[in-house]
Amino acid sequence: MLNSFAFDLVVSFSIILPAITGLIKLNQVRWNYLPFILLIWIGLFNEVISTIFIFSTHSNTINSNIYVLIEYSLLLFQFYKWNGIERKKCCYLILLGIVVWIIDNVILNSVWTNNSIFRIFYSFAIIFLSINQISKVIINERMSLLKNTIFLICIAFLIYYGCKAFIEIFNAFHLGFSNAFNRNIFMILYFANLFSNVIYAYAILCIPTKQEFSLLY
Repeated sequence: MLNSFAFDLVVSFSIILPAITGLIKLNQVRWNYLPFILLIWIGLFNEVISTIFIFSTHSNTINSNIYVLIEYSLLLFQFYKWNGIERKKCCYLILLGIVVWIIDNVILNSVWTNNSIFRIFYSFAIIFLSINQISKVIINERMSLLKNTIFLICIAFLIYYGCKAFIEIFNAFHLGFSNAFNRNIFMILYFANLFSNVIYAYAILCIPTKQEFSLLY
């Protein structure tokens, strides 16, 4: 049990990699990447709060349920800054997300429980936006895709939120699988989280400096 918790902790705090990278590059980061850098640091703060709550109350559901709404809103704002969605559509999607969050965490369930409806909704929203953004990059970008920050981040989004949507669907329907099976399923998300954080760190290193010209999408 201790080894399992230690593994979860190490994977969760792998977000330190992109957080430190973002801090080092902060003065050079173009304004249209700042929402993503902010999200990384909020994510790290949430991991700290989660760890404190797990040790003190044995539950981090309340802060996790609040965090996912913040994460969703910031990700939409980031896609807006990348010209992935229009301003009006961004606002509509944020409002829709708030409505779904309230239905999931207030009306149908409690903010104190582990709820999946909103997580499924926003995971698919990010997946679709990432696919659209990747298509724009492939069509318009001349440089190597392996050095394109937007492309790399969106690939990481597809990996992480694809796994997250799959797992949250399992969680939502309460299919009655054994604890061992559920643990193995969630291991997929842990590794996706670790892999995504490594990609985020590399992607931040590839962010063009303020003095360089870069196509906006």
